[in-house]
Amino acid sequence: MTHRERVLAAIRGEAPDRLPWVPRLEFWYRAALRGGFLPSELSGLSLEQIARRLGVGIYATIPDFTDIPEQGADADRCLGLHSSTSIPYDIVLHNVERCVSRHGHALEVEYRTPAGTIRTASVYTEEMLNAGASVPWVTRQAISCPEDFDAVGYIFENIEVRPRPERYLALQEKTGDDGVAVAYTLGTVCPLHLIMKELMTVETFFYAMADYPERIMRLCEQIEPLFERIKQIAAGLPAEVVFLGANYDDAITYPAFFRRHFLPPLRSYADLLHARGKYLMTHTDGENQKLLGAYLDSGFDVADSVCPHPMTRCRLEELYDAFAGRITIWGGIPSILLCKDSASWEDFRRFIDDAVARYHGKGSLVLGVSDMVTADADWDRFLYIGEKVAHP
Repeated sequence: MTHRERVLAAIRGEAPDRLPWVPRLEFWYRAALRGGFLPSELSGLSLEQIARRLGVGIYATIPDFTDIPEQGADADRCLGLHSSTSIPYDIVLHNVERCVSRHGHALEVEYRTPAGTIRTASVYTEEMLNAGASVPWVTRQAISCPEDFDAVGYIFENIEVRPRPERYLALQEKTGDDGVAVAYTLGTVCPLHLIMKELMTVETFFYAMADYPERIMRLCEQIEPLFERIKQIAAGLPAEVVFLGANYDDAITYPAFFRRHFLPPLRSYADLLHARGKYLMTHTDGENQKLLGAYLDSGFDVADSVCPHPMTRCRLEELYDAFAGRITIWGGIPSILLCKDSASWEDFRRFIDDAVARYHGKGSLVLGVSDMVTADADWDRFLYIGEKVAHP
């Protein structure tokens, strides 16, 4: 079977000829290039060429946000609006004066609108760059006080979404049979999720929900057309799998909150995709234990970047059994197990050997490192996983 065939078989709940092994290498790759520790045999190769040389599946899920289509396309990241050469749409702001200032790895943006002015700021620290980070640290959110809501709402009401299907088609062609090219929509499930994750600090968001919920709900209404437009664009692409939403935690996006605000949009979009013969993926890389039931009720098909014990409370077998073949796990290997300073070789090997023995010959698992192969990963441990998967 090809890597693509293995992944799709696993998502259907069927047993591939061997476990699909699709590690997310982009962070390690950027860090290796910057730090000069790329193995000599991989020198001069692209990330896709490295995956093929290593015999692993090509990861083509979450875009590389450092690979922007044109200079300045990263300016609106603090609004939760990303650009990449593989994202199948462009965002265009109308009737907004945007003043962009860059100082080294720091970015400041001022948005001047008829409804008011807001400012955002973000930065890449040296530590982040050395780790291969693709998204900067936000140092000033778009909303810090009630007066900011009007300007932010105006910005979102004046957004145009331009389809760029050729970007997805290029990703699909580049990936070929060596992986599954996932159509990316947004890193948030719904407008409320975007507000709490991107536009405000978590603390400010929950205070606002208590103090002036009507402003939050009004802003959700202003953002909703953006979500609908992007989701329809992605659903219309020749993609088997569509990505929507990332980063949940059973303490912050706690079960009642998740069920009220996130479950309905996930369920609705899953139904739309299923009617078109497609699958829905979402990025579940946090503490998941108390959210497992809500996940099952949400209707999505793939839980991306599942990170089990010892990095979270849930063990891999607990997650696998809870999903009962209805949700496919993509991930499953805690990234710290690949790091010498975090786990012994014996603990690492015991986990990998057990996982391969337990799930070889079964579906509903695409093996990967959660959230990604990190800059300090031991290369011998990474190679061991590939050998074990190929020869269980």
